[in-house]
Amino acid sequence: MPSWVRSAADVPDLHWPWTAAIAVGLLSVDGKRVTPGSLAASWHATNDEQLMDHWLRAFAGVLATVFPDDGNGEESLEIGRLTLTVLAAEPAPTGRDLCDAIGLTIVQSDPRLYRAFDHGHGVRDPAEIVLEVLAAFGAVTVEAGQHRITSLGRWACQQISDRAAELINDAPAATRGARCQLKISLRYVHPVCWRRIQLPSSATLGELHRIIQIAFDWDDDHLHVFTVGRRWYGNPLYDAEYDEDDITLAEVFTHSRTSIGYIYDLGDTWRHDIILEQTTDADPDHSDPVCLAGRGDVPVEDTHDEWSAFDQAAINARLATLAEGDSHHQLLDDDVQTILTDAYGEAEELTAFLTVLEDEIAFPVTATLLGSHVVVTGLTANDDTLELRARSKGQDGRGTVAFTDLEFPAGTVEAWLHAAYLAYLGDLTSDPVPPAEWDGLWTRWG
Repeated sequence: MPSWVRSAADVPDLHWPWTAAIAVGLLSVDGKRVTPGSLAASWHATNDEQLMDHWLRAFAGVLATVFPDDGNGEESLEIGRLTLTVLAAEPAPTGRDLCDAIGLTIVQSDPRLYRAFDHGHGVRDPAEIVLEVLAAFGAVTVEAGQHRITSLGRWACQQISDRAAELINDAPAATRGARCQLKISLRYVHPVCWRRIQLPSSATLGELHRIIQIAFDWDDDHLHVFTVGRRWYGNPLYDAEYDEDDITLAEVFTHSRTSIGYIYDLGDTWRHDIILEQTTDADPDHSDPVCLAGRGDVPVEDTHDEWSAFDQAAINARLATLAEGDSHHQLLDDDVQTILTDAYGEAEELTAFLTVLEDEIAFPVTATLLGSHVVVTGLTANDDTLELRARSKGQDGRGTVAFTDLEFPAGTVEAWLHAAYLAYLGDLTSDPVPPAEWDGLWTRWG
């Protein structure tokens, strides 16, 4: 026992039992407070089948701690399974050959998996570490330096193969409650600047991005990325490694991960630390995100001496309307970015809009111009003014008019793409409604 103990982290021999107890629900950690978990009271009544299930979940939890930052725990489970597969071979390799075989099997399975396997262990061979975990759980025996798989290890190997998704999805996490309380702090700003946000644990990182933009009064004019361990999540339209809309807070925050990072503007690099402070039960009367508190002014982006004051009421007013039409605005933004792919400069961007809109809109279509009905027969680009114009005919004859001056029936393709053009110009003032079964331009133009 160390002479000075501040927490369980100061007692290395306690790490794995502690993690296992949290993984199966014997302990519950909420912020800095540890209490008996949901399983503690009923542990004495556990039958053999339940006991084996708890053993498997504890094993998965410890693997996720030994090989951290591997997303939702899928990679660490696969590392354990592949190691057991090597040990189950006949004849099983021994000594140095065993460690080499484990590493080779993992790298041949998936080079990305090997990065998780080989990360953060210093000079130690990660194969030796995973073998130590297996031995600690009785999945292998060690005699005279030789490792042999046990019947428990063979059972675990098969169970991981059959139940990997279940073990990942059902593993107790810090976000077992329905709402998460996050403290989001902006680095390198003085005085200190932070916001405390509460939101559903079902929210995706993409939704959290939009909440952060509101909470810190950013303009969302620059690229951003979330750092979750070694994974980078963002908008796939900008070549993000992982899609921020494919992972929820419940999957991000686990018993072994309570903090992540967020970077906005990859030029100025505004770094935010996001810490899960606690979770609470669902409240049907308060399902929207809310700013509970905050401190400090935020620098106005792209300036050097302007600041935006913290205004909790204004933040919550904007958050209250975020859910209304938010998904539509995001889809519209994605369509705009798809149109602008590989377009550089205003002239190329104008050509890109003309190309996509002429192909997507089934001309002729009806529209309204200053209250009068017209028929739009096509589009053209004015290279001098760099604007789209529409060829139209009505009671006053034929001619071209500014595309922005037209109004189209809501829910039509032409209305949606008209909104996309207005959004591109920064002139969108209404809430766009996509056409029925609209799946975005990315499927055809991406």
